[in-house]
Amino acid sequence: MRMILDLSRMLAVPTDLDTLLCKIAEYATQLLHCERASIFLHDPATQQLWTKVAIGSNEIRVPCTAGIVGAAFSGNCMVHVAKPYEDHRFNPEFDRKTGFLTRNLLSVPMADLDGRAMGVVQAVNKKGGAFGEQDESLVRLLAEQAGIALQRHTLQLQAIEALALKHEMDLARRTQQALIPKEPPSVPGLLCAGWTLPASVTGGDCFDLWALPDGRLGILLADASGHGLGPALVVSQARTLVRALSELITDPHELLVHVNARLADDLDWGQFVTAFLGFLSPDGTLQWSSAGHGPLLVRRSPELPLEQLDPPVQPLGVVLKWFDGAPPPVTIEPGGQLILTSDGIFEAADPSGEQMGLERMSEVADRYRRASPEELLGALQKYAKDWSNGEDPLDDQTAVIVQRAAASPS
Repeated sequence: MRMILDLSRMLAVPTDLDTLLCKIAEYATQLLHCERASIFLHDPATQQLWTKVAIGSNEIRVPCTAGIVGAAFSGNCMVHVAKPYEDHRFNPEFDRKTGFLTRNLLSVPMADLDGRAMGVVQAVNKKGGAFGEQDESLVRLLAEQAGIALQRHTLQLQAIEALALKHEMDLARRTQQALIPKEPPSVPGLLCAGWTLPASVTGGDCFDLWALPDGRLGILLADASGHGLGPALVVSQARTLVRALSELITDPHELLVHVNARLADDLDWGQFVTAFLGFLSPDGTLQWSSAGHGPLLVRRSPELPLEQLDPPVQPLGVVLKWFDGAPPPVTIEPGGQLILTSDGIFEAADPSGEQMGLERMSEVADRYRRASPEELLGALQKYAKDWSNGEDPLDDQTAVIVQRAAASPS
């Protein structure tokens, strides 16, 4: 009884798993007066039972349905074998290799609080005879406490891992947010605004607005496939490459050619980035290119309807080399707008699953054709949120509005 109480006290406090399992095995041999005891743990990845602790034996691995121990685990029940060599489930190979003689076995699953088996306690060779009812009661009590201790240990590890992951995700989120422009750049005659909302802690979208050395406005909107930490790293790499090369290469299409070559080497198959890159002059001349990104909406002047530009090349990272040339420049008159969004906005779904769609997004843009970029951006945000009934987005949402300042009345 003192041994049971000591074990209960030890199992009630956090301890090293190896130490815990060794102590369980030692107590099992003493309580049951047996020659050996093993603690088999279930490995979900391999669907095996393996001995983290096997007193008197080296490590053993078996399928979780094989042998006596597999029968106890898969059946989630005690298996008492008085004569192993007469039981078809018993594998005598270990005895033949070592010279050990297995006379009897008592195997009991270690279950968590929900009754799910997490492993097996197995006692081997009762000293001076056979395992009796008292041995069965003792090993069942031992297995119950061991199962709860294992569950607590697993939960502790999961909590520690979750805390570490949260720290890493928070760091990644802060790093990504640091790449977002804190305020619009000052370029004479041009107004701009951008916004992004990730679907998880980190997102696969990004945008950037910056003043180029030659006085033009740099405009980038990129969307990596998927969302989360992996795409966030990929899209951040694309943004960094664009910003670095923009000081050396004055043509956006040529710049994207170099970025594509780099990402095609770096990304795994199936990963890609859609991206729009434009350099807008104060006189309204927009040099641009798009690597599979759309929709690209342009209103050349407040009186004209929206036009949709077609991406000239494939997304970044899909093919090593592009063969299509740069698209022709676009001229934006005073009051004209460039509207860029990621698919998370126009694919936002209502409770029935119907998407917001490009047509509705264009209607919002028409109503705000003479508004400031901030006002149009706010209207798009509100419409997408209302359309989704206030639910969090399933995909990252990003929008950039650039407008040429309206001419002053004479």
